[in-house]
Amino acid sequence: MELKNIRKGFSNEEEVLKGISLAIEKGEFITLLGSSGCGKTTTLRIIAGLEMPDAGQVFLDGKDVTALNPEDRDVNTVFQNYALFPHMNVADNIGYGLRLKKVPRTEIRRRVKEMLELVQLPGYEKRKPSELSGGQKQRVAIARALINNPRVLLLDEPLGALDLQLRRAMQVELKRLQKKLGITFIYITHDQEEAINMSDRIAVMNHGTFEQIGTPDEIYNHPRTSYVATFVGNANILKGVAGATENGKVAVNISGGHIQADSHNETIRPGEKVTLAVRSENIRIDEECSCGLSAVVTEKTFAGGLLRVVLKLTDGTELVASRYGIDARVQQGQTVSVCFAPEDAVLVDRDAVREGGEA
Repeated sequence: MELKNIRKGFSNEEEVLKGISLAIEKGEFITLLGSSGCGKTTTLRIIAGLEMPDAGQVFLDGKDVTALNPEDRDVNTVFQNYALFPHMNVADNIGYGLRLKKVPRTEIRRRVKEMLELVQLPGYEKRKPSELSGGQKQRVAIARALINNPRVLLLDEPLGALDLQLRRAMQVELKRLQKKLGITFIYITHDQEEAINMSDRIAVMNHGTFEQIGTPDEIYNHPRTSYVATFVGNANILKGVAGATENGKVAVNISGGHIQADSHNETIRPGEKVTLAVRSENIRIDEECSCGLSAVVTEKTFAGGLLRVVLKLTDGTELVASRYGIDARVQQGQTVSVCFAPEDAVLVDRDAVREGGEA
């Protein structure tokens, strides 16, 4: 599937989608990740044919399907609210789409049985939706979508209504189903953990554009923008001025202190303003480290064995260090030195610098 320069706006509102393009491989599990209002649901509805774009095209297997009705696209959708028919039992809910296509009853029964085994609900044929748990309802909704053998399955925050433990179990189950069937899954969520755990690739959305598209490793460990760095995981954003670059390391002046960061093969001029993202788990606190940044401990809390230390640099910038094994003797009000390995400092917002803007 491919989206080409999709634009969409609604009356009296800013454009919701601002010319997005995305190529999705056959059999890929790709997640559209972003906060509420970023445009991910509108994107999904355009793929499904429930919304028409103002401009751009949607291709499925090389065919332009932009103008096709939803029922004429080989695409099915699973919604967060399940959308099961309450008066129908499980078997009738799952087989509903096949009945509309006038598939023979014996074939419907056979395929419904296969679907129930696939989603691990054999023997539930006669139950009504009211007799099912949230996780069971979600499995029935997925089976109903899969029974038509769609080329693409769209999943609109399907696990959002489940509790944490069940949601994690269903993440594993969905990934298992997707790999077994080889169907392309396009999944939308605002949950970063879900996206990282399940996806082959993640497209991080922000204000109607894709901030970054990449594998979970690329998105987490090599964010290209400060938005991606802070939205996916917990990253500290540090602004400074570059000094000399030597042996792939660039010296950076931050808050009156000097640290080194990996240049990651970027060309950085001395005196250039740079922005670094450093994950909270990579922040080190060392009272005797002379090469770090001076900071004052403003807060120290424990959560499930994890120590979270909030630090304030001399220019007022706040950092969060969060990891197992940080010295618990660090006290609020104490002045410490903050360090991190050069390779853990990722240069972000470089596109803005290359385009002539400020980082």
